[in-house]
Amino acid sequence: MKKILLSILAFCGLAAAKAQNEIMTAVLHHGSDMSVFTGANAFVNANAAAADGDVIMLSSGSFNVSNITKSITIYGAGFEKDDANGVEVTKFNSQLNIGVSGGDTLKDIRLEGIYFNSTVNAQAALKGFVLEKCYVNGNVNLIENTNTTIVNCVVNSDINGNNKTAANCIIQNCHVKGTINTFEAGSSVKIDHCITSSWVGPYTCTNSIFAQFGRYGEAAFANTQGAIVKNCIFRDNNSNNASNNDFQNCYTVNITEIFAGAELATYSATRTFEIKQPTTWIGTDGQEIGIRYGWSKTPKTPAVKNLTTTVSGESLNVNYDAMTR
Repeated sequence: MKKILLSILAFCGLAAAKAQNEIMTAVLHHGSDMSVFTGANAFVNANAAAADGDVIMLSSGSFNVSNITKSITIYGAGFEKDDANGVEVTKFNSQLNIGVSGGDTLKDIRLEGIYFNSTVNAQAALKGFVLEKCYVNGNVNLIENTNTTIVNCVVNSDINGNNKTAANCIIQNCHVKGTINTFEAGSSVKIDHCITSSWVGPYTCTNSIFAQFGRYGEAAFANTQGAIVKNCIFRDNNSNNASNNDFQNCYTVNITEIFAGAELATYSATRTFEIKQPTTWIGTDGQEIGIRYGWSKTPKTPAVKNLTTTVSGESLNVNYDAMTR
């Protein structure tokens, strides 16, 4: 409860500052202490001041970026504007690098509610890395990683393993335009309730759609051996190397017949990705196949409504209605 209250207060302070000055704001939580940074370099300065275990909350706006070298959590306002849910957009202007090449393993980094204008690039091994409700307009590049979660994200290119080992890497409810196939052999990778449109490696894949649009005859698992693929939809299963992979309860459907409205698998803000036959194309676990089951773009930052500010001398008075989401 205390952490929720601090988050609401920080968010209100952040919103009040934005209302007064129309500038970007970063609020750094260090234990029970809070520091506020403003301007395009707000994140850069908050990141420099942060220590392991700290939390940075960002307003909407476009922020300059610096390398993450500490175990921190970063909450943005969202990756896509949504007036109905009070969601704005926090954007990182350039590539985000995590860790230092050749450096120690970084633990417990969490990124949520951010639009990355370029690649998210891990330069060190990660443990407990979470990427949630983000849009990455480039690759997600990982090297050695343990207990990684990528959930409710849009990745406009590849999720790369760079031929390094992944132990318990979960990619869930994501729309991935590119490949997911370069983790080292023997890695533990699970792809669940995703849509992807290119090649996939020898991983466990459940309740997902492999659209492969624009690539007839080049199936997702054409060059893969050892994948376990269960409750999935393909546009073309003829070249999926069936003798070397384990396919269970899978469906072959023309790309124009998968989604309601005869749309392709391309991402847009208004897409619900409703499949045409959710009661027929269903997993043996009873869950609908595709991205829609469990999909959410709304970040966990508090929703603040009816925010008003007045200045009395040197005091800023803030009135608001707030609720957690």
